[in-house]
Amino acid sequence: MGQSGGSERPYLEALAAALDAYEPPTAEWTDELWELYEHADAEERVLRAKPDDWSDDLWEQYRSTEVPEPHPPLTQEQEHLFAQERDRERRISAVQHLLESLNERLGATGLRETEWAAALAERWLGLNLYASPAARLLHGLGTPHGEAALLRLVADDTLDREDRQTVREWLMKLRKPRNHALGRQPQEGETPLLPPEVRSPADAWGMDGRWPQVAMNRENATAVRAALQALLPARRPAAPEPPPEMVTLGDEEPEAAPDWVRVRMLLRDLMPHPRTVTRERMAEVRREAARMALEADGDFAERWTTRIGAWLAGSMFSWLCDARREPVDLAPWAVDLAEQYVLRGFAAEDAERFLALSGDIDPRSVAALRRLKEAGAI
Repeated sequence: MGQSGGSERPYLEALAAALDAYEPPTAEWTDELWELYEHADAEERVLRAKPDDWSDDLWEQYRSTEVPEPHPPLTQEQEHLFAQERDRERRISAVQHLLESLNERLGATGLRETEWAAALAERWLGLNLYASPAARLLHGLGTPHGEAALLRLVADDTLDREDRQTVREWLMKLRKPRNHALGRQPQEGETPLLPPEVRSPADAWGMDGRWPQVAMNRENATAVRAALQALLPARRPAAPEPPPEMVTLGDEEPEAAPDWVRVRMLLRDLMPHPRTVTRERMAEVRREAARMALEADGDFAERWTTRIGAWLAGSMFSWLCDARREPVDLAPWAVDLAEQYVLRGFAAEDAERFLALSGDIDPRSVAALRRLKEAGAI
């Protein structure tokens, strides 16, 4: 089918027909049978490639190097089953081609029959087959039909884990502008969840993942000291912290990233600065996490406020690492606080890094590291 002009209806009709004709693999398949099929299919693909103008000698040389080792003769049942599987794979390829064609038309001219397109894409995703083009189509269709389908799919626990993650990634991309706009609304009348000492440096240590650019002077050092004192927990947190922000700021592979990385993305969008970490916005993050089928049980606000505090403290210790040679009057409070953070397992890696880097100019850091080793804290 051509890609320019005309209606998308022929594509949608072909897609609907392909979905109607699709049949999943039968229950007769075993791991050994799949292995035999892949071997036989690889052999057939190589043999089908023989050019008409090749000599017998050249063809035999090719066969001896490229054709897989011979497999046991196939039974009639196996040949029939393998033929069915090849036909199934051709149908899958045809559906993927149709979905890609619809994505191209959507990007070029838009689609008119968006509800039908969304229904077909959702139906395909429900088959637990190659999810990316269908999820991308639903993202492109947007609200209401594409978003509604993605919201249903992300909550469908019959989907394969990787397909569900693909759906979640496209859904989060679709809702990001909405969440971004909400996060930048004034927070009048909202209840702060972080201590005032942490909010006082304003936007210096934001939640949006940007590395802090803060002047190295005594005034900022005083603000950092007050914030670190306010964030230090009275005891070691019961739940383990995620890794420090500095370790996880990159764009993680969607399939490999743990769920808390996605919650962190929501936190950044809806609460981009320490002053916007409020009870009301945390409740919205929790609702959004639930929409994405992410963990939102338990004391969500307390757990994530604690984690935000650890990430903010970590960024401040990173600032102290850079400021350690500047005349900002860090000693002895910076070393003392870093030791306490390590002992309480809170922003511990960033605090330990500060002690290690400052050891060349401050013997107190060396002594603190020695005590921490003796205590088994590092």
